[in-house]
Amino acid sequence: MNTAQRRHHWRREAFLPYLLLAPALVLLAGMIYPFALGSYYSLTSYWLQYPKRFRFVWFDNYVNLVTEPLFASALEFTLGFTVAAVALQVGLGLAIALFLHGRIPGRGAIRALMLLPLMMPPVITALMWKIMMASTNAGILNHMLSFVGVDPINWFGSTGGAVASILIIDTWGNLPFVALILLGGLQALPNEPYEAARVDGAGTLAVLRYVTLPLLSPFIVLVVLFRTMDSLRIFDVIYATTLGGPNDATTNLHIMAYQYSFQWFQMGKGMAQAIVLLLIVVICSYLLMRLWNRASESTQ
Repeated sequence: MNTAQRRHHWRREAFLPYLLLAPALVLLAGMIYPFALGSYYSLTSYWLQYPKRFRFVWFDNYVNLVTEPLFASALEFTLGFTVAAVALQVGLGLAIALFLHGRIPGRGAIRALMLLPLMMPPVITALMWKIMMASTNAGILNHMLSFVGVDPINWFGSTGGAVASILIIDTWGNLPFVALILLGGLQALPNEPYEAARVDGAGTLAVLRYVTLPLLSPFIVLVVLFRTMDSLRIFDVIYATTLGGPNDATTNLHIMAYQYSFQWFQMGKGMAQAIVLLLIVVICSYLLMRLWNRASESTQ
């Protein structure tokens, strides 16, 4: 190979990584533009009704959030719902994963059936549950409760019922994801620590606490990361069922940003709320990523 051929080969090898990265860079550019535009509008008094009549207010939209009562309640619901949803789904998902990891008949069929909620769009799932949770006996849930003497529950008309309904619907739709990830983690664990624990005479609970959970911790943190990001910005389930009601009981930051932007036409304030939500998601994701790195290093 002469000098010209070597130079041509070197140029081709140097250009190849950029060529392979091109689709991801195009996608990233497509994400940066709406973020930059939203950040720009968040610094203005932009109204959808008067798109050409706006002025820069700089950080007033962000400062005013501190005195906005709806923002405080939306932030409280966002964080509280995230903690409850992640704790419930990871706990139940771990229990299901441990159950399916055992030698039980029909494991393959059960795993296949668990994929059904993941195949359904969240809005369809929410509407399906909304029909089943009708406040009268026409709803199948209240109809079933009537057989045991329980009065019909106003699932979406009361504060507690609405919050519980959103939590149930979100858990039903995302629990299979958590369970399958943890099940895959259980199947990837090495056998040597379990054999050593059996030799030492450790019981089932001791093995679970001192062997399984420490080895499974990277997978647990991973599903906590994914579910935290999704729960912080949940929108479709709330929009299809309560739209933030009753009395803003299920209004989170995402719904609040939507209301300000497209119901009340205050795009500047809505974008400021969306940016705050994005910052919360980024900070939580960063902290959980660091925790995941530590858990991964501790198991190596």
